[in-house]
Amino acid sequence: MRLLGVWLLAIALLAFLLLVRGFCRRLRLPSFPLRFPLLAVLAWGLGQTLSLEDLPSDYARWVALLDELLLSYAAIRLAIWLGVETPASLRLWQVPPRILIQLMMLIGGSIATVVVFKQVARFDLVGLVTTSAVLTAVLGLAAQEPLKDLFAGLELQFDESFRVGDFVFVQEGVEGVVVSVNWRDSYLRDITGAMVIVPNSLITTVVLRNYGRFGVMGNRFTVGLDYDIPTSQARQLLLETIRQNPAVLADPPPAVRVKEYAEYAITYDILVFQKPGNLAAMLDLRSELLEQIWYALERVGMRVPFPIREQMPRHKDRDRGHPSKHDESSRMGLLQRNPLFTSLSEDELTQLAVNTRCLRFAPGETIMREGEPGGPLYQVVQGKVEVIKVGQIPIRVAELHAGDVFGEMSMLTDSARSATVRSQGESVLLEVDRPHLQPLLERNPVLMSKLAHLVSKRRGELEGLTREVVRDQENVLLKRMQQLFLSLTVG
Repeated sequence: MRLLGVWLLAIALLAFLLLVRGFCRRLRLPSFPLRFPLLAVLAWGLGQTLSLEDLPSDYARWVALLDELLLSYAAIRLAIWLGVETPASLRLWQVPPRILIQLMMLIGGSIATVVVFKQVARFDLVGLVTTSAVLTAVLGLAAQEPLKDLFAGLELQFDESFRVGDFVFVQEGVEGVVVSVNWRDSYLRDITGAMVIVPNSLITTVVLRNYGRFGVMGNRFTVGLDYDIPTSQARQLLLETIRQNPAVLADPPPAVRVKEYAEYAITYDILVFQKPGNLAAMLDLRSELLEQIWYALERVGMRVPFPIREQMPRHKDRDRGHPSKHDESSRMGLLQRNPLFTSLSEDELTQLAVNTRCLRFAPGETIMREGEPGGPLYQVVQGKVEVIKVGQIPIRVAELHAGDVFGEMSMLTDSARSATVRSQGESVLLEVDRPHLQPLLERNPVLMSKLAHLVSKRRGELEGLTREVVRDQENVLLKRMQQLFLSLTVG
C-alpha cells in the first residue's frame, strides 16, 4: 500500500506539472521548465520504492545524494523561471539573454552540488580541489577554452553585437543567419541550409560584419562597360536601371561610381541597399540587377565588353528573341493589329513603323512606374507583363499578353502613369513615341478623334462606366490631345 501511494503521488505531481506547462502556454508565459522537476519526481519515487533501509549504506547514500541533487536543481530552475523569466514576459523588465539564464543555472547548480555533497555524502569538493595542486592545475588547463567561450558569449549577449535573425560574416566561408547563442557557441544557418557552429571566442577575436544591424543591408558589386559610353551617360543608365527594381530601397539611395579604367572596360562600383536578409537574398538581388543591366544595355545598342581581340568583323546570328528580328515590315504588321491604328493607311503605317522599335526587357524589370511623367505607349509582342497599383499593399490589376497595349492614355494626354507595369519573364515590346505620332495626327485629324474614342471606350470597359460618362471623357480627352499636339506643333 505504501508503494502504491508513493507512485500515485508521483503520477499526480507529474500530471500537475504538465497542466502547469499547458496553462503557461495558454497565457503566453515563458516555457515552463519541465525537465528537472520531472527528473526530481521520478528520482523521489525511485528512492521511496527502493526503501533506503534495505540498501547497503554506501548505495543508500548515493541514492539519497541523487535525489537531493535533482530536487535542488529543480528548485533553482523554477526559481529562475519564476523570479527572472516570468516578470520579463510581463514587461516588468527587459527579457534577459538566454546565456544569462544558463549562467545563473550553472552557478546555482555548482553551489547546490557543493552543499549537497558536503551534507549528504560528507564529501568536501572545494577542499579536494584547493588541496590538490595537480587536480587544480588539470581543471585550470581544461577550463581555459570553455571559460574563454563563456566570457565571449556573455560579451556578445550584453553588448548586442548581433541578434537572432541577423546575417553576419565572421570570416571567409563562415557566414550565415544567427539561429541561437549559448554559453559556448553561436549557431549560424548558411546559404546551403547547413548549421555552422562557431565558438564565441572566435567571434570576439575577429572583425565581425553584421549586414542588418542598422535596418538595411548593403549590396556592393562592380560592372564593366564599354569605353564608347561616356561615363556620365553610363552612370545615369545604371542608376535608372537599378532604381526600377522594387527590392532596391530609395533610402539610403543607391550609388554608382567610376571605379577604374581597366584593360577592356571602364569599371563602375555599384552600391544598393535592400531589406535585411541572408546571403541568398543578397545574391538574388545582385543577379536580378546584373540581368536587367544587360537588357538595358541592349536596348540602347550597347553591350558588356569582353577580353577578345578581334582581327576581323565577327558575324554572329542573333538569338531568336532578339528585337532586331522584328524588321520594318514585321513592325508594320504589329501596328496593323493594334486597335488604335486600324484607320491608318498603308503609307501612314509605313511611316510610323520606320520610327518605332522593339525593345526587350528582363524578367521582373519595371517598364514604367506609377506617378512618372507620361512617355511612349507599348504593345506586347512576346511574353507577358503585369499591371500593378502601388500602395501600402501592391495590388495586381491585370496581366497583358501578346497584342495588348498599355501606356496610351499617358502618351496621348501627357498625364502621369496611372500604374506600374513590370515584365513577367523575358518580354519584347513595340514602342511608339509621341513625336513620331504627331506628324500623322497633323495630316489626319480624323485619327485624333478615333484615338480619343478608342481610348475612352477601352477605359470605360475596364472601369465599367456608362455610355454617357464615356462620351464625356472622350470629349475631355480629345480637347486635351488637341491642346497637347497643337502646342507641340507650335513649339
